[in-house]
Amino acid sequence: MPQIENKALVGQLIKSTIGVISRRTSEAYANLVIGNAIQELSEKYPILKYIEIIGSQFNELNDVVEINDKINEIKIGEIGIVLKKFIKKITRAIGKNEGFYFIKEIKEDLPYDYEISFKEIGLDLDFLQLDFLIKVKQNLQYKIKYSEILKYIITIVYEVLERDQGRNYAFSLLNDLIKRLSLEHQVLKNIKINDIRSMQGIDIVTINTHVDNDESSTVGAGIQKIIQEINNQLNEKGGFDFLEKLKEKISTDYNYKLRELGVDLSVIKLCKDEILKHVLKSLIDSMSDSSTKGYAILMVNNVLKKYIPKFNFLKTVKIDGIKYSNEGNGIYVSPELNLIRESKLGRSIQKIIEDISVAMGEEPGMNFIDRFKKHLGKAYVIRIEELGVNLHMIELRQNLSF
Repeated sequence: MPQIENKALVGQLIKSTIGVISRRTSEAYANLVIGNAIQELSEKYPILKYIEIIGSQFNELNDVVEINDKINEIKIGEIGIVLKKFIKKITRAIGKNEGFYFIKEIKEDLPYDYEISFKEIGLDLDFLQLDFLIKVKQNLQYKIKYSEILKYIITIVYEVLERDQGRNYAFSLLNDLIKRLSLEHQVLKNIKINDIRSMQGIDIVTINTHVDNDESSTVGAGIQKIIQEINNQLNEKGGFDFLEKLKEKISTDYNYKLRELGVDLSVIKLCKDEILKHVLKSLIDSMSDSSTKGYAILMVNNVLKKYIPKFNFLKTVKIDGIKYSNEGNGIYVSPELNLIRESKLGRSIQKIIEDISVAMGEEPGMNFIDRFKKHLGKAYVIRIEELGVNLHMIELRQNLSF
């Protein structure tokens, strides 16, 4: 891959950083934070004097930042060091709560070739995100119980709904939803929504402390399902951006605990192409547990080709065995996939998983679905179930066939 020039690398990183901060606050605030960081760091790293934040209401790079061509004369290793310092400083500047998803969102905003180039010069955003999470965990001063997590999250969800949709809507939606979902997620039977419309001076939610003895996976799955269901209903109603408002209110400590439980809010808004990409990555990684990665990629590619006549959109999916990595790089799914119906994507995923689970054979195939779900993650399992994928049925058929 040709080396991207310094000016383009620096410009793209600043553009993505401004974009992420602007979505959380405002463009003016983003320009201020970034401008101050560049000014402070330029005393130690003079090459930053080649950068000037202009600010604008437009998204074009040239309207936001000016970069002197002389920056292309700087050694690429120095650029990597400076950009790493820049990202760390910005993350600290926007605060621990805002910084929780910040680095990850910058990575997601970057074009793939830029992300690779940044890693080559020493700016590994995955590592920086992991380092941030480790420090957050080390700074936690107490163990949060499951009952406390449930009460905190349900209370925040209620407050977000009440502010934008009204008290009656917030109470009715949460009360009806938890009653319905408790049939599938037994852990939710520990939650009682109190009708504060008629009773004053009580909390919106009461949690039975017996929930503290439950498995973390069941608590996480229940929380994930509640949030996803609410988001789906509000989308159908054409409502506000529920997830973004929820993210803004969750503190870093609870954010980290949610991640430990397998709750991933970013999954809920993922486009269909990203969901399929993660499913394929999880299939490859699951097969690699009992075979080689090369064989796993070959098998997935063969199954994809098999179903192209039935699901034409699969012809846009490519897996490059040479470029494949643990992060899923090398799996290419066209954004055109987002135009198809969710039910159609769900049927294709169901068929792909069924074929691969059978092809694994009796011994490695016996626990394949369990391994696949572990690699996929609880949040994604719930998401593909919403698409119509029934992993339990695949497992039953698999066990019967063996």
